[in-house]
Amino acid sequence: MAIWRTHKCNGCEYSFVGSGKPDALMMGPTIPVVCSKCNEIYDRIIESPIDKKLNYSCEECGSKKYTEWDYKKKKCPHCKNGTIEESKGGQVVMAD
Repeated sequence: MAIWRTHKCNGCEYSFVGSGKPDALMMGPTIPVVCSKCNEIYDRIIESPIDKKLNYSCEECGSKKYTEWDYKKKKCPHCKNGTIEESKGGQVVMAD
């Protein structure tokens, strides 16, 4: 079971909802990635345990180009100077 929380940048207004680290859903394991076109962070399923064809496009812009987000450094892809932190009282979603 995964829990998604709101993550906010301390240097700008950017935020995203997701795990923010490698995790797993019923649909398969996930990693946080940054879309190369719109700079959105999202959790991307990396393989299907049931060999289901996966949609590898960005949820915001549809681009299929991305880079893995360094969840340990937590640098913001929008302002480049801020650090993204998990909100203590943020949105919690049971992702499965």
